[in-house]
Amino acid sequence: MSRKLINYAVLAIIVALALPLQSAYAECDDKRSPGMDWSGCKKTNKMLDESDFSGSRFDDANLSQSLLDKSNFTNASLVKADLTRASATRSRFVNADLTKALGYRATFDGAKLLNSNLTKSEFSRASFRNAEIVDTDWSKSELGRVDFSDASLRDVNFYHSNLSRASFIDARLDGVDFNGAYTYLTHFEGVDLSKTTNLSQYQINISCGDLNTRLPQGRWVPDKWPCEE
Repeated sequence: MSRKLINYAVLAIIVALALPLQSAYAECDDKRSPGMDWSGCKKTNKMLDESDFSGSRFDDANLSQSLLDKSNFTNASLVKADLTRASATRSRFVNADLTKALGYRATFDGAKLLNSNLTKSEFSRASFRNAEIVDTDWSKSELGRVDFSDASLRDVNFYHSNLSRASFIDARLDGVDFNGAYTYLTHFEGVDLSKTTNLSQYQINISCGDLNTRLPQGRWVPDKWPCEE
């Protein structure tokens, strides 16, 4: 083979290798739209509120401190997405996948999480006040000090999740599964727990309640709640 042909062959290989890389970077510059792919992209401190992200992918994306309020994440994938200190107030997450997502101090007040997957996620100190959370798997997750005040939770699975010091004050719980969850100083003051499942007496004993806390059948009020002064 001549030197000239060899040079052409090498050039073709370089171009072929570069094209996928260029394409991957180009996707991060795509305008927001349904079905787009921002996987692995850095979108920190961005104004992305009131967006339609239905069917889009954000796997391994960095969305920390971004504004995502009133956005639609129906059928979106946010596997391992970084939502640290992001705001998704009143956003919709329907059939969304947030497996292993990170949402430290994120705000989801008034959001809807329906039939979604948040297994092995970390949302310590996040806020879900007045949120609607239904048919959601939140097992094996880090949820210490999460604020669920005034939220409505139905058929939510907290299997082996850390809920220490989380607040459920004035929340409505129906079919919530606490099997193996860590409830140290979890706030259940005034909460009706009678419709929850797999809430053990030990979990009750180490949590916080008051005279208005209603317990599941077969459980009893501790001699002294840990949070009583």
